[in-house]
Amino acid sequence: MNEEKRFTWQKFVSFFQSSGPLHPYRLYSNEDYSKLPIESISPLSNSTVACESGPDVGLVDIARHQKKGILKVNNTIKIAGQNNWQKPDQQFACGLSTSLYDHNPFTGEVNGEPIADCFAICAQENNAILSIADGVNWGYKPRLAARCAIHGAMSCLNEKLFEKKLNTTKDIFERINLAIERAQQTIVENEGSLTTLTISIVCQSNRRWFVCSAIVGDSNAYVYSPKRKSVFELTQGSRNLNNERDMRSPGGALGMTMTEKADLSNLTYSLMEIEQGDFIFLTSDGVSDNYDPCVSGWAASIKTPSFIRKSSHTISEIPSTLMTAQERHLYSLHRMYLSIAVNDEQLSALDICNRLLQYVIRLTDEQRQIIEQGIRENQGVQGAAKDRFEIEMRDKIIKIPGKLDHASIVVYHVR
Repeated sequence: MNEEKRFTWQKFVSFFQSSGPLHPYRLYSNEDYSKLPIESISPLSNSTVACESGPDVGLVDIARHQKKGILKVNNTIKIAGQNNWQKPDQQFACGLSTSLYDHNPFTGEVNGEPIADCFAICAQENNAILSIADGVNWGYKPRLAARCAIHGAMSCLNEKLFEKKLNTTKDIFERINLAIERAQQTIVENEGSLTTLTISIVCQSNRRWFVCSAIVGDSNAYVYSPKRKSVFELTQGSRNLNNERDMRSPGGALGMTMTEKADLSNLTYSLMEIEQGDFIFLTSDGVSDNYDPCVSGWAASIKTPSFIRKSSHTISEIPSTLMTAQERHLYSLHRMYLSIAVNDEQLSALDICNRLLQYVIRLTDEQRQIIEQGIRENQGVQGAAKDRFEIEMRDKIIKIPGKLDHASIVVYHVR
C-alpha cells in the first residue's frame, strides 16, 4: 500500500508508539507492525487446555481432491501442532459454523454447499490463538483454500510461538507475519483457490492482557467487554471508516492469484489492551455483514440514498434513517452488543457463538422461506417459464433484509 492510501488514523496511531503505556480498548493499527507500540509479555505457556477446528474436521482435511462427507480423523497423529482438534471448551474456547442458504425442499440439499469457512482455536494456560478464513465464492476449492490457510497458519504458530521465549508483542507480530506466509504457501502447494484470513493472539503481561491481530480480506475480529458494556472491533484499521464499503470486494486475499502471490492490499496489524473477563471473537462476513444496518434493513447509506447496499444487489425501498459509513460501523457494533448482552447473566464462549448466529439466522429466515416456497410451487418448470421464475424470485429477495452466506464464529473468553 502506498503512502497516499495510508489512513489518517494509522499515521496518528504511529505517533503513540513511544508515548508510554497503552490506553485500554484504544486500537493501535498499522500496515507495518514494527510501527505499533511494543509491550512486554509474560512467558507463553504451551500447555493446551482447549483446541478446536471446524466446521466438520476443519484444518485437518487439506487433501487436494476433497469429497462430500466427513473425514475419519486419527488423533494419534499430530496435525498443525496438535493431536486432537475436536477438544473445545464451551465455557471459554470454541467455534460454530452454519449456512444461511436455503434448503432444496425435495432433495434436502443446502444451496452453496460445502461451507467454505474454516476456523480454529488453540487455548493454552495464559494465551490463545484464534483464526478464521472465508473461502472466496462457493465450492471445494474455496473451502480447501480456507482450510489450508488455517492449517498453515496454525502449524506455524504452534511451532514458532513456543520454540523459544518471546519477550514482547513485537515478537508475537513477527510470528503472525510468518504464519500468513505459511498460510499462502500451504494454499499454493495444495492447489486451493482464494480465501480471507484473520488471526488474533491473546497474551498477558502480569495482570494486563493484550490481543495482537492481523487481517487479510474481510473476516473481522472483535472484543466484547462486559464491564464496559461495549463491542470493539480489532480489525477496523484495514479499511477507511469514512468510505462506503463494497461488500463484494474485501480488498485482499490469500491463495492462487494470477501470479500465485497473495493479495495483501489490506493486510493490517493491530494491538489492543483488553481486560480479564472479555471475549475475543472472530467472524466471517456472513455474520458481520448482516449486522450492517443497510443489510439488515434498518437504514440506508447517506451517500447513496436511492438504494441500500446488499451484497451485489440494490433495493428500491428506502428506510427513513440515513447513515454515514462511520455511523453504520458504530451501529453494527452496538447491534452486536445488544445481541450478546440480553441480560447481565454470566456468559460462556458458546453463548456468544449462539447469540450472534441466532441473530443472523432470524434475519435471513424470510429469504429462505420465500426461496423454498418458490421452488416447491415451480417444480418441473423449464424454459422461458423457469427464466421468469428466477427473475421474479431475484426481485423478491433483494427487497428483503439480510444476506445469505456461510456464517462462522470462533470465541475465546479471557480468564
